[in-house]
Amino acid sequence: MATTKELEQRVAELESLVARHGIAAPPGRVDEGTESHNYIPFGSERHAVLLGILPVEDVEKAEKYGYYVYTSPTTGKSYRLEDQVTAYMHYPDPAQVARLVLQQQVSVFEAGPPPPPEGALPLWNPDEF
Repeated sequence: MATTKELEQRVAELESLVARHGIAAPPGRVDEGTESHNYIPFGSERHAVLLGILPVEDVEKAEKYGYYVYTSPTTGKSYRLEDQVTAYMHYPDPAQVARLVLQQQVSVFEAGPPPPPEGALPLWNPDEF
């Protein structure tokens, strides 16, 4: 088994090898929280896509095509599931489950970020050490 010193030497050799090929590690922290490129803000269009819901402009037309539509009591906006069949086919009553999931996803979408628990410690920031 390699010692710590040998492993550090191997890592240094690998870093120099990739640097010779023009590959460099990004400076600073890779994850910048809400500033990160892969952060999805709550209530955004990307958040709706992540949850699998789509906004509905014409409720009657959507229902005519067989979509289950849920209108939020808080905002008055209407939504439907992107796929209301595939994920719920194995349930005895897929329509009931799809409607419940739609309601839950809209509630999650409109709720905003969860508050930190009472008495929670601040997030650990490795740059402070």
